[in-house]
Amino acid sequence: MQATTLALVGATGGAGTTRTAVELAAMGARDGDDVAVVDAAFTTQGLSEYVSGRIDPDLTALLTEDPDAALSAAAYPLAGTGASAERSSFGGGSGGDGNEGDAPDLPGRVDAIPARAPFERVARAKTAEAARKLERRVDEAAT
Repeated sequence: MQATTLALVGATGGAGTTRTAVELAAMGARDGDDVAVVDAAFTTQGLSEYVSGRIDPDLTALLTEDPDAALSAAAYPLAGTGASAERSSFGGGSGGDGNEGDAPDLPGRVDAIPARAPFERVARAKTAEAARKLERRVDEAAT
């Protein structure tokens, strides 16, 4: 299986980078692809707005507190993409609030890996060591 990685960089808050990432992910799922959206914008934490329910753990926790946990521990179904109340097979476990039932069923899957953390953990997630761990996590998501 060949994986494609696409990185979007927001130059300023409110420019629509997160929304663009979510829309591109939904397009991929409509085409039958399984897509993971990884939110490395730790300060704005915009992807968390597209996830229903509690986010625990988030990406920053995997980078700073639990580096041995599978990436799937912080993967949540993207609200409005036809995900059931159960988390997708990429995410495992349960998540969401079950209100996605009227969303269209897509041939593919979209998992969000959001950042939703207190300031102290956000600061630790911005270190050079955490950046190296993030690189490995992006590779993990692409496989």
